[in-house]
Amino acid sequence: MSGLTARIAMAAVTLLAFALRVLALLSQSLWRDEVDALLFATRPLPQLLDMFRQPGQNGPLFFLVLRPWLAVAGHSEFGLRFPAALAGTLSVPLIYALLARLAGRRVALLAALFVATAPYGIWYGQEAKMYALLTVLVPASLLAIVEIARRGGWAPWAALYLLTSLTFYTHLLAVLVVAVQALWLLILPWAPPRRRVPGIILYLLMLGLPYVPFLQWVPPMWTSAYQTGHPFVSLGTIFQILAGAFSRGVLGIQPVSLLPYMIALVAGIALWPAAAGGRAAGLQAVDREGPRHAEPRLAARRGASLLLGIWLLAPPLLIYVVSLGMPIFTDRYLIWILPAYCALLACGVVALNRIWRPIGVAVTLVIFALNGWSVYLQASQPIKADFRAAASYVLASHQPDDVVLYQIPYNRFTFSYYASRNADPEDPVWTGIEGPYTNNGMTEAEADAWMATRIGSAQTVWLIMSEAPMWDERNLTGRWLEANATSADHAEFARVTVTRFVR
Repeated sequence: MSGLTARIAMAAVTLLAFALRVLALLSQSLWRDEVDALLFATRPLPQLLDMFRQPGQNGPLFFLVLRPWLAVAGHSEFGLRFPAALAGTLSVPLIYALLARLAGRRVALLAALFVATAPYGIWYGQEAKMYALLTVLVPASLLAIVEIARRGGWAPWAALYLLTSLTFYTHLLAVLVVAVQALWLLILPWAPPRRRVPGIILYLLMLGLPYVPFLQWVPPMWTSAYQTGHPFVSLGTIFQILAGAFSRGVLGIQPVSLLPYMIALVAGIALWPAAAGGRAAGLQAVDREGPRHAEPRLAARRGASLLLGIWLLAPPLLIYVVSLGMPIFTDRYLIWILPAYCALLACGVVALNRIWRPIGVAVTLVIFALNGWSVYLQASQPIKADFRAAASYVLASHQPDDVVLYQIPYNRFTFSYYASRNADPEDPVWTGIEGPYTNNGMTEAEADAWMATRIGSAQTVWLIMSEAPMWDERNLTGRWLEANATSADHAEFARVTVTRFVR
């Protein structure tokens, strides 16, 4: 494939990635984490900057970058989510640039197409959170490492240092990328073997400097009884969850639909290094086809496959180790290994084409068909808590003297965002009443007293419920209202129920 053809193809793939993310950008209602992004980004600047040293805070850098954007673009759903769509789009040419150096243009272009159409990447490219940004920063840092090996000099080292530091402050668990970087630096021939380990150690020591604000609380938190809210997940289950998410997106799936992905993945790990033909780049200088170049080409393929395997497998192993002390696994925290998954799929498809073209073509077409179907389902049905529809329903009948009760209380910010005239999650008109937290052993009598005190003489109460078992597993809130008022209207939306009680 010529350079011009590759550039034209990549431009088309990048436009496709942008279209897939932007065209359905408003298909889902904002959920509470996205409204959090608005709250955090627009809070007073000293409070925002203070997040850099507060225990357990993720993504302060993302909110700091989001702040000036929101000042220009406004607080609309589109404005909130567009930066994620842009970041998700940028990840596509980045993975191409990285793979073109490691595995050649053919694999790189196919990997970019897999990233562009990955349902999981598209989902988080449509969410007002930091996850899409991670799919830019991590591949960019690994590209800097490849450039260190290819060209040397101080510029790629400076880029690596800066990008990794930005990654730390984008999401706390992205610190796991350092292990991937260290192994890549150990394997790639950027210096004689005896000089690599001292160089890596020096890099890691210098890298720790921007992380100093976290060092005072991360180790004590890990060894403490701090409750993260995440259940412990076994290593096998971690890999199963990631395989399902990276292949078919955020929806529940039939395990059989993972078969073409797993065939390509195994082929990428086991068969691609030995596949005949094609160019291999990265670890060895391979410039022509021919028998005398077979050995270096094979070494280059094995090296690239090893690097991608480390990128894909090391972070889940490490997050499992961390979870032994403090359960922390959530699949989206590892979204930055999705490009490695897509890259190995591309390697596998190329290998299958070399071995027997019909199976390679079939696997490729089935993967793209499943990707397209998953993307369609994610955009066509409500999946996130649909506060947009819930607020519209309440606004149609709400009267000034009506009381709004939120269970769980934190949902008021998302509801207020949609109910407010100016997309204000802290609109005082919709502050409402907090539902009681009963999961700490609160008795039914105590819950009754709580409700009676706060409802007072109100004649109409709107009960907005979403994720209520997190706060009130016994539904004491709803039971009190049912005993002391009459249900006049009830509506159910995705993950949200609205009931109007009249006394």
